[in-house]
Amino acid sequence: MHKVLVLFAFAMAGPVAAQEVFRCTAPDGKVTYQQSPCPKATEERKVDATPANQDFDPSQRERLLKAGDEAGKRLEARAAADEAERKRREEARERDAQREREAQAREDAREPQYIYSGPPYGWGPRPPYPPPGPRPPVQPRPVPLPSGR
Repeated sequence: MHKVLVLFAFAMAGPVAAQEVFRCTAPDGKVTYQQSPCPKATEERKVDATPANQDFDPSQRERLLKAGDEAGKRLEARAAADEAERKRREEARERDAQREREAQAREDAREPQYIYSGPPYGWGPRPPYPPPGPRPPVQPRPVPLPSGR
């Protein structure tokens, strides 16, 4: 935590000429940063403390932050639209499944319709055709008379 605060302080110092910063590691492993050389009993290493971006423009920062906020809002709106579309599709799938279950229930509840046309071919005796018995009498048909006499 201490290292982070020190590095943050160095970063916020602004554009300055290169300063000498020493990273000192004590024999017990404790690390400190300081502007003066380390004592003899510690390990010393020089750290470059020059800012990485010396041509920083504060107005550019505001523009970038504003653009980032707008992009975040667009991303949130897109995520909300995607979630609404996902819910709409899920509801449509559930409605379709419910309709399918209802149709299946109606089909299962319907009484089967059987058409009975007699025994299948080859089962038992076949009825004779024409049926046996006396035939009805034949009715005489009237014959037309010739028309010239």
